[in-house]
Amino acid sequence: MNIWHYVVAIVTLTALGAAVHVFRSSFNFIPDRFNAAPGQFWRNHAIDDMLSANYGFWDMVAGTEYDEDGFYEFFSRRNLRICFTWTIAIGMTLLLSYQDLQDKFTAVVDVAPGWLWALFVYRIENLTIF
Repeated sequence: MNIWHYVVAIVTLTALGAAVHVFRSSFNFIPDRFNAAPGQFWRNHAIDDMLSANYGFWDMVAGTEYDEDGFYEFFSRRNLRICFTWTIAIGMTLLLSYQDLQDKFTAVVDVAPGWLWALFVYRIENLTIF
């Protein structure tokens, strides 16, 4: 892998992290935090960890932000940064750990510009104004 493959991998994983952030904040119907015992951090964490499907130990460690109703905060740069960091770290670890995955990824990255150019030319050739 050369530097171009690493750049494409990081940009792709960053886009995936943004999608995870949007998905987690938009399709959550049950609050992550319940605030059952105000002022008692460990009791709150234990209750939220047991009752919520989306809240866990790593949310506490990373400092994930929630709104006043207990839902994952969409307009939080910290939450977005956490999603970026996790997807890049896990994705690059997987990519660098498995040679077969790395070979397939580099093959796709090497031929993707040709595919995109062929698609662009096809769209221009078949463009109808009216």
